[in-house]
Amino acid sequence: MKYPGFMIEDLDLKEIRRHLGRDCGLFLFETTDSTNQQALLKVREGQALPLACFAEQQTQGRGRRGKVWISPPHSSIYLSLAWKFAMPVNALGGLSLAIGVAVVRVLKTIGLEQAGLKWPNDVLVEGRKIAGILIETTQNTAAATTAIIGIGLNFKMPEAAPQLPDQPWTDVCSLLGEASSAERNRVAGLLLKECMSICAGFAQCRDELMLEYRQYDICLQQPVNIYQDEARSLQGIVTGFEANGAIRIEIEGEEQLFNSADISLRKINHADH
Repeated sequence: MKYPGFMIEDLDLKEIRRHLGRDCGLFLFETTDSTNQQALLKVREGQALPLACFAEQQTQGRGRRGKVWISPPHSSIYLSLAWKFAMPVNALGGLSLAIGVAVVRVLKTIGLEQAGLKWPNDVLVEGRKIAGILIETTQNTAAATTAIIGIGLNFKMPEAAPQLPDQPWTDVCSLLGEASSAERNRVAGLLLKECMSICAGFAQCRDELMLEYRQYDICLQQPVNIYQDEARSLQGIVTGFEANGAIRIEIEGEEQLFNSADISLRKINHADH
């Protein structure tokens, strides 16, 4: 057994709800294609919002730019929150950064002080990915937008789960060790609670959230490779972020803005030189 002493509890909506402190419709799937897809279906069925979908396993877990999110059973927290914002979709820039802040807050609460963020949607500890975020929108109008906020958090991954050479992973249990008191339902509940809090205050607190994001960002003032269509094309230094979530990168002495739909980043390590 990889982590002696750890018993991985099944997700339990009653236990998760104990940590919320506000109303939210909860749904749990043993196996599903993706929690984002299920949350979207619930929205289209007219279910009251906010609502959240959890799953023990995803068969079609997705990441940004079409990447696959490895989703083995009973090993992680797969969560999608559907939230209606009283603002148009083009005013939701920076939401994925704000949700990254929510994830880091929770990880710090359970003892992972070294958790950090890599623009626009990765959460890393010691250079390894522990969580990812995927936000999609639906029912957009000039006055309101429903966002589907998907989070995958590695809790206790099986030894056989593949390690991708360009993005190694880690998990909560291996980092905290046997002395940890982290419980999967508690972490799931805290994660949903923090995300709901961020969503509720997003319009009023965006500037403060962007400042907090800077505290956790592992690429700020660091050299990065900038990928467009998977081909390395540029190198630069990350200098900051806009309120709309765009990233500022200094390239050959000139700052340029990029949004998350156009590029991927990779921090340059000394070993890369």
